[in-house]
Amino acid sequence: MLPEVDGPDRDPAPGASDAALTCDGELRIDQPGEYRVGDCDELEIAGRDIEVLAGEVGSLVIRGDENDVETASLGSVDIEGQGNEIDATVVGAVDIAGDRNSVDSRGDVGAVTIQGNDNEVEYGGNVGSVDDGGDRNEVRQER
Repeated sequence: MLPEVDGPDRDPAPGASDAALTCDGELRIDQPGEYRVGDCDELEIAGRDIEVLAGEVGSLVIRGDENDVETASLGSVDIEGQGNEIDATVVGAVDIAGDRNSVDSRGDVGAVTIQGNDNEVEYGGNVGSVDDGGDRNEVRQER
């Protein structure tokens, strides 16, 4: 069971725009807002309109819509929802079940599995196997 996290302070100090969180191996964020997270073995985003800036992440699970995650390397990402955006240096495996999601890797991407429509996976290096079970999805190298 992942620890739950309270949302960001609704009345933050002047100039404070997001909440800094410590990940003790596993972390679950389920309140809208902007968060900074260091390295994390398992990060779960459950909800809507959550923005996260993270370090190295082993496993990222997103269950929700319109979330935005920027991270360094990402071992794997599992998306169940619509309109989510992931930006990482390198991504191990991508599993998408939903529509209009975007995963962008400046480096390599491992195996990609998509069950949904209008999703985009872009990579700067190489890509592993691709299993596209939807329509109008794009897996492409960005130059």
